[in-house]
Amino acid sequence: MNYDQTREKAIISGQAGTGPELIHMLGEWVPEFVQMGLLTDVTDEMKSWEDYTAFPESTWKVATVDGRIYGIPSVASTRVLVYREDLLMEAGLDVPKTWNDLRKVAKALTKDTDGDGVIDVYGFAFCSSSKAVRGPQEFAVFLYSVDRGELAVQKDGKWIPGFSVEQAEKVFQLYYDLMFVDKSVPPYSIGWEWEELDPNYAAGSIAMVQNGSWMQQRMEAGYKSESWKTASFPYATNPSTYMEVKVEGFGKFGDNLEATLDFAKWLYSRDNMVYITQTDNLPSRSDSSQSPHWKEDPVWKDTFLDNVQYGFTMPSIPLAPIMQATMANVQEVLYKRMTPRQSAEDFYKKVKTYLDTEVNK
Repeated sequence: MNYDQTREKAIISGQAGTGPELIHMLGEWVPEFVQMGLLTDVTDEMKSWEDYTAFPESTWKVATVDGRIYGIPSVASTRVLVYREDLLMEAGLDVPKTWNDLRKVAKALTKDTDGDGVIDVYGFAFCSSSKAVRGPQEFAVFLYSVDRGELAVQKDGKWIPGFSVEQAEKVFQLYYDLMFVDKSVPPYSIGWEWEELDPNYAAGSIAMVQNGSWMQQRMEAGYKSESWKTASFPYATNPSTYMEVKVEGFGKFGDNLEATLDFAKWLYSRDNMVYITQTDNLPSRSDSSQSPHWKEDPVWKDTFLDNVQYGFTMPSIPLAPIMQATMANVQEVLYKRMTPRQSAEDFYKKVKTYLDTEVNK
């Protein structure tokens, strides 16, 4: 199952009073699932675990709601620029560092390589699906790079939009410019999720993407994968990356909590965690490099670890309505139903209304 299917099935089973002992989750689901009563509080069990301090507090934060822990932070990954080094070298271009660089390089790499009048390689691509999984995460990276705008922040005990209309407008304008001004994004990619984005990069039809360390899995069958490289993602005013932490949540309706806790602690012990994440996300433990299974890798580890300093995590509130609004307004821009300014104003209004009426009530 992909993530939207997993989320749906977990909710449906929970509403029926059933569900798995352990739920593999996106970190942003945790507050929502806690609110729905789908997870068990394991704060005492986690804090008494001898390995508790091996996980950075920033990762435990993702598994925590109102000071209580509901799961183990299993894997983590920042987002970086994954690109084709051979194409940049052929064009005599440097790796882009800013949004202006990204637009320039993406436009230059968009080419009809065989002279048949059809573009074969586009410089860049992004997710814009209404399924609201990867797309909102990419959007959040763009937003945070505009003077550290966030989807929501807590102030004086209340949640408010963590961004201004002007910050959001710059992000929506970037989507518009890449698609319609520079024409460096495939016009047929509106509505793509990761299921389309990742394979198209691997097939060689996209030169650069915002992506995670799991792309290493696609190298074996990937087009010219020997030229795949990684770098910090281009920014507007400040470096930015999403610190994605996945959580193994303990189900509310299981009958074997003690055995499940033992299993999870064994599975995410240092050596096991490093072993099972060798070609996927990075392990969330800070002692991972001490494991005999740890392998140095400048492309698929070092770049991601170097960018932790620029990372942010999602706010610890139910985010589904905000995620859906994010992609709805991206699509308003891509289908030209709203200007970037109109979409930014509409998005800000949706976020504020949701926070006022649902989160702060």
